[in-house]
Amino acid sequence: MQRLRVLALVADAYGGRGGIAQFNRNLIGALLEHDAIDVRGVSLNGAADSAIPPGLEWESVEPGGKAAFGRRSLLAALQYRPDLIISGLPGFGPLAWPLKALVRSRLWTITHGVDVWEPGPFLDNLALRRSELVTTVSHYTRQRVLEWCAIPPQRVEVLHNTIDLQRFTPGPRPAELVRRFEVDDTKVLVTVGRLASWERYKGHDRVIPLLRELRDRIGPLRYLIAGEGDDRPRLEALVRETATEDLVTFAGYVPDEQLLDLYRLADVFVMPSTGEGFGIVFLEAMATGCPVIAGNRDGSVDALANGELGRLVDPDSPEELLAALAATLATPRSHEAPIPGVDRFELSRFHGRVHELVARWL
Repeated sequence: MQRLRVLALVADAYGGRGGIAQFNRNLIGALLEHDAIDVRGVSLNGAADSAIPPGLEWESVEPGGKAAFGRRSLLAALQYRPDLIISGLPGFGPLAWPLKALVRSRLWTITHGVDVWEPGPFLDNLALRRSELVTTVSHYTRQRVLEWCAIPPQRVEVLHNTIDLQRFTPGPRPAELVRRFEVDDTKVLVTVGRLASWERYKGHDRVIPLLRELRDRIGPLRYLIAGEGDDRPRLEALVRETATEDLVTFAGYVPDEQLLDLYRLADVFVMPSTGEGFGIVFLEAMATGCPVIAGNRDGSVDALANGELGRLVDPDSPEELLAALAATLATPRSHEAPIPGVDRFELSRFHGRVHELVARWL
């Protein structure tokens, strides 16, 4: 069998943090696991560190920026002559499509959410249409792409996010966090995500105004907001306006290695968003046994398996969100088992799906 040479061009992977960086690491891991695939890669951000799998030729151009990324990608394509180029973001279209033509490769474009819900710049759109394969992380995003992009539907496939069930596991409430946040005998709500002004769709501001009435219904509670960004001052102002200073704690940035304890601490993970491409944080929470509440107007529907794994609410209905929070918090969560069904997103199934997608080129 002839080996498939793959060149991956991504924004972030090894040495990076966040859901997209983790997705890219999982994708590369799945490709490396296949005995008929060779992989090289270039990332715009991140850093070369010990997390790079042995034998993988990978480089990051940071802090060289986009110009350096373009040069290194061109050199890698000319040297490697890949059979398949994977473009990790639609915004790489002006780079990935010419490289595809130059080395006569195939092109697989990976999309994650709002970046493809509407038409983008001409060259980005052209690259999507010229891709042999476009993957989306949710059926919702696939539908949005097909509404505007003139690409045959059979070229657009769903590749869901995944979760490492060996890493995210149930466990008791961490005593250290109980002391730090002073939440003994207190119900804890958690949201994890960047507090960026362009990601206001995540819904922190839908939860905060409900907290006083929720406390009156279910008793002592604390809302832990994990993450940093330029939208934090606006949310802090909302906390003051709603007189919920005693109910909200801004936990700041929480490193990936500490997220497990945060999910184990929570009684509910809530993110009533309207612009989420999928929401890997839902999987992380569910893997620890934490119930989740999400909005029903975006890719969160896929993460919650159309409501089988958690509660889906209209994010613009305060009454519906309040009722879901009260009902969820009225039932003690499990600290001994994951949410039943979350294993459909386990890492081994993700690897199998990646192998299924690349089988067309082997």
